[in-house]
Formats: sequence, structure tokens, C-alpha cells
Amino acid sequence: MAFAKRNCGIVGERPSKSASCFFLSIFVALHLVGCSDQVSLPSQEELAAFEKAGPVIPTVSMERLMTARMQESPLPGEVLEITMPVILQVVTTDEPSAAATAAPFLCRVSETGTIALPAVGEIEVAGKTLAQIEAAIIGAYYPEYTQTRPSVFVRLAAEEEVGQPMFTVLGLVSSPGNFPYPPRVRYNMMQALGFAGGLDRTVDPRYATIYRLGPGGTILGETFAIANVKKAATLIDAMNTPIKPGDVVFVEHTPRTRTKEFLDGVLRITVGAYLPIDSAWDED
Repeated sequence: MAFAKRNCGIVGERPSKSASCFFLSIFVALHLVGCSDQVSLPSQEELAAFEKAGPVIPTVSMERLMTARMQESPLPGEVLEITMPVILQVVTTDEPSAAATAAPFLCRVSETGTIALPAVGEIEVAGKTLAQIEAAIIGAYYPEYTQTRPSVFVRLAAEEEVGQPMFTVLGLVSSPGNFPYPPRVRYNMMQALGFAGGLDRTVDPRYATIYRLGPGGTILGETFAIANVKKAATLIDAMNTPIKPGDVVFVEHTPRTRTKEFLDGVLRITVGAYLPIDSAWDED
């Protein structure tokens, strides 16, 4: 078996054109790799305003669930779970039978403070406690739609029953996507990146931007340091950066990461063409 000198670029008295291009590319890449990320971190005032924004999805506290029944009224956008006989959930004037079972259904309080009931239509719930809403629902059905007073129970629906909120991680991570944000859980930046499989090791990003819904529907975005081997405090800062439901974490390119990506591409493509492994040896 003879060594294929032609594939290793050592035939001839002067370097080939491919070899010259290879070394020139390496020189340019090494020169550019010194570029900084060119990222501006938020000021204390900007950070304070950003922390007050969000989350996108309104939360329902357990304390509110316990006190709303007798003391507080449901707010627009909140969801009520109403349990009443199934027969009242269809358009009918028949008397409920003894076998009629109760079943819950969900309805959201409108911006005008009303809910829509089957057959009855909209009724006012603004300013009423849950007990008063129960009485209003009974009055809406009895005696016009039923000959006996129905049993009705109303409560505020918890977040997990309405639909679990999410957060999103995009950009220079291993597995970008949407991830659930369970109630009574608080995630930080490092945990969010862990859900996405960690950072792209090839380009080694050091900054991430969190986008969050602010007052009036505006989109706020602030950039935070997430990794820097030269600064041990960066990891602590990332663990102290909270993520809220609805947040979008975007690990974006910077001049430094694009340079590293370019260098990696040059090494992979040029070395692969200059030193082809599968043909480096000739068979006898």
C-alpha cells in the first residue's frame, strides 16, 4: 500500500492553490476571532422596568381561589367552572329527571363582566361573589327553564385546568422549542437553557435576550450575560435572572459567534478537501 502524496498536497516545489487558500482562510479567521460580542447590557433602570413586565398569561393565586367565593368578584379574563345538571346545558324546558347528573363546564368572564350560559345567554357577574353568581344562575334557569330549583356550584378555575402557560427558547441552543411553565414553579435563565439542551458549543454564545410582553401590549427585550469562562460571576447572574410564563429566550448571534461559526466552517470544509481521509491511501 503506497501513500498518496498527491492528496496530501506535497507534490511539487511550491504550495498548490488550494493550500494557499487554506492558509489564507485560517489567517483571516484567526484575525477575526478577536472580535468582541458588541452587546450592551441593560442599565439598572431598564432592568427594573423589565422585571415589572409580564407574565404574558395572567396567573391565579391559591389565596385568591380560597377567598374569591365569599369576598372577591371574578375579574375579566378569569375562567369560571360552573357545575350544574347536564340537562340545563341543552336547550329544553323539560323537568330534570332523578337520573340527571351534574357536570362542569368552563366559561370566561368577558371584558364587560358577563358570562354566557347555555339556553339563557349572557348574565352579569361583575361585582358579584361566587355565591351570588350561583344564585344568579339559578334565577336565570328557574322557573322559566325548569320546574325545580337546580343545584349550581361555581368556582374559579386554576391555571392547570385552563391551559398551562409556556416559555420559549430559540437560537444558538441544542434543542429550541416551547416548554411548559407549571404553576407554583419559578425558573431562571440557566434552567430555561437546560430545557433547550444547553448552548451551542461550537460558537460558544455568551449572551441571551429575553423578550416579554409589557404594559399596553408592547414587547420589551433585554440582553443578559449567560456564560463566560473568564468571569465566574456570570453563571451566578444567569441563575439570578428569572424567566416568567410567556417569555421568549433568544440566544442570538454576535460578531464573535459568527466569526467562530465561520472558522469552524472553514476548518471543516477546507481540511476535508485538502486532506481527504478516504483517499489518503492507495491500494496496491
